[in-house]
Amino acid sequence: MIPSRLSIVTYNIWNTMRWDVREPALRQFVEVFRPDLLCLQELRQETQACLDQALPDHDRIHDDLPGWTCESNIYWNSRYFEEVAHGVVDVGMLEPDRRFFWVRLSLVGQDRTIFVSTAHFTYQGHPIERETGQSPRIEQTRRTIDALKELVKDGEPAFFMGDLNDPVHPTVLMHAAGYTNCFSALGIPPVPTHPCYPTTNIPLGARTTQQTIDWLYGNAHARPLAAQVPHCYCGDIAPSDHWPVLAVYEV
Repeated sequence: MIPSRLSIVTYNIWNTMRWDVREPALRQFVEVFRPDLLCLQELRQETQACLDQALPDHDRIHDDLPGWTCESNIYWNSRYFEEVAHGVVDVGMLEPDRRFFWVRLSLVGQDRTIFVSTAHFTYQGHPIERETGQSPRIEQTRRTIDALKELVKDGEPAFFMGDLNDPVHPTVLMHAAGYTNCFSALGIPPVPTHPCYPTTNIPLGARTTQQTIDWLYGNAHARPLAAQVPHCYCGDIAPSDHWPVLAVYEV
C-alpha cells in the first residue's frame, strides 16, 4: 500500500564549501530524515555521490545536462514512485546552469501522478542586481509560474520549492497563482533558513541578516499536514549554510 502522506525536503547544500567537515552531517541528515522527495540546490558531483550512497532506496534524475549534477536534482523514494518524465525550463536565471528543474512521478500501483519541481533563483548580491537596483527574482518567479501552468496537468498535485533568495516577492506571486507555501497554509510563521550558525563561519563584525529564503509550495491538490525547519547537527557542524525546509503532505 502506497502511503498518501509524503515527507518532502528542499535543501540548498552549499556547493562544496567546507565539504570535508560537512559530509558526515549531510549524510546523517538524509539517513535520519529519509524524505520521500528531496529537491536540492547547489549540488555538485561530490555531494551527489554522497547522497547516492546515503539514500540507497531512492532514485534521481539521470541526465547528461550539466545542471542536473552541478546545480539541482530531485530524489524520490523508489518504493513509492516511478519516473514518468523530466525536463528543464529556462526561467531567466543569471547563472549559466540554473534552470527550473522538474519531474513527473507516478505512484507505484496507482493510476496517479505528482509533479515536483525546484529552482535556485539569483542571489541578492549579484553584480547585475547591485548595478541596476532591479530584482531578477520577480521575472524568474513569473516565468516559473508560466512553466507550472504549462506543465502541470489538471487535478495533479504539484510542488515547487527551492532557494529563492527572496523573503517576499516569490511568495506573493506564487500565492496569487494558487501555490501556497507550507508555513502559510498551516498558519505557521515562516522560520529563517539562512544563514546557519556556526557552520557558515561568518566573521565577527560582518554584515548579515537572517532571512526565510528557502520555500516549499504546493497547489490545491496537495494538503500540508506539518512543516518545520529542522536545526540538525553532527557534532557541532550542520550540513549546510542553509537550513532545510521539511513538510509532510497528503495527496
